[in-house]
Amino acid sequence: MNEKLLRARTTVILAYPEAFADPLKPTAAELNERFVFSTNEDGMVFAISCAIEDSSFTANFTDSDTDDERTLCDEGVVQTPVAKNYEFSFDGFRDKNVDAAGVFNLAWRLCMTPDRPFYAYVRLGFEQDAAFANGQDVSIYGLTTDNLQDIVDSGSNTKFGARFQYTGQSKENYRIGSGE
Repeated sequence: MNEKLLRARTTVILAYPEAFADPLKPTAAELNERFVFSTNEDGMVFAISCAIEDSSFTANFTDSDTDDERTLCDEGVVQTPVAKNYEFSFDGFRDKNVDAAGVFNLAWRLCMTPDRPFYAYVRLGFEQDAAFANGQDVSIYGLTTDNLQDIVDSGSNTKFGARFQYTGQSKENYRIGSGE
């Protein structure tokens, strides 16, 4: 029987680059060293999936930039990929209590200051709180926070728009533990 992969099986992690020996080749142990209020407040890996408003989440690799200049030896049209492009953004919910120790305030605080470097790790097919393990695939997006947007619409929850600048550092479907 065919079953759909539900959005509830999407894990989104924001992490500081220094949380990893190599942010583009994370280990399961590094990804599992998550920040937890009161028990691991020194963690630099942040699970924010449950703060993200579903319809606003975007994490995709897009068309590569290409160079179409030809040499004298090229017989036809050429397109040489020169840069891999991606997009990553989301809207997050705001907590009624700005001092509450919860995922809404955590995501907001991480994104509220411009020019903060992060890597985003997106895993599909596993519950958000499931530990990362060798053999699982994650897509990796190098980011720097941009100006946060307040989203206050009549009749809806107050949210923030997390927007990012892209560093160009990325990896699509990296297999954890492969070292490649």
